[in-house]
Amino acid sequence: MNQAKEARERRFISIYRKHVDEVYQYVLLRTGFDVPLAEDLTQDIFLDVFKGLWGFKGLSSEKTWIFKIAQNKLFDYYRRQYSQKTEILPLDDQLSDQLSDPKQNIDICMQVTFENRQVRECLSQLPKQYQILLSLKYIEEISVKQIARIVDKSPKSVESMLGRARSAFIRQYREMEVPND
Repeated sequence: MNQAKEARERRFISIYRKHVDEVYQYVLLRTGFDVPLAEDLTQDIFLDVFKGLWGFKGLSSEKTWIFKIAQNKLFDYYRRQYSQKTEILPLDDQLSDQLSDPKQNIDICMQVTFENRQVRECLSQLPKQYQILLSLKYIEEISVKQIARIVDKSPKSVESMLGRARSAFIRQYREMEVPND
């Protein structure tokens, strides 16, 4: 029995060394570059990998299996964070009128410049629920219908909240573009 335990530990150590950096980068990006949170989630992911190692049947690649665990762990995190008190920001009508299609502008901004430090900084200034919704939509590229299941809301409600989140992001981004005097 001791040999089986040692074999399991050696296999886990090998898997851990092979995938930890890539999983950490994946989680770090999806947590808004929150290093302590990414470290904690990565640790939780590999704890689940260790627990499920002998149950892994090989129906997918080892990497696919680990990243599915990571994705589920992130969704659980998003769900917990989202279920906390939601802060609703008023929609800026003037800003909405200025943008003929706010979704198109934010789509382009999020896809092209998300790695940009200013965009990450701007996103971090938004309420946590908006950060989660925008991350699910534009980083994870999850459909509104899937987001609705994750946050336990109707798709219509999610679309509305995404509209407010995009408007808040645009407003915050523009404030950051104005030089401080």
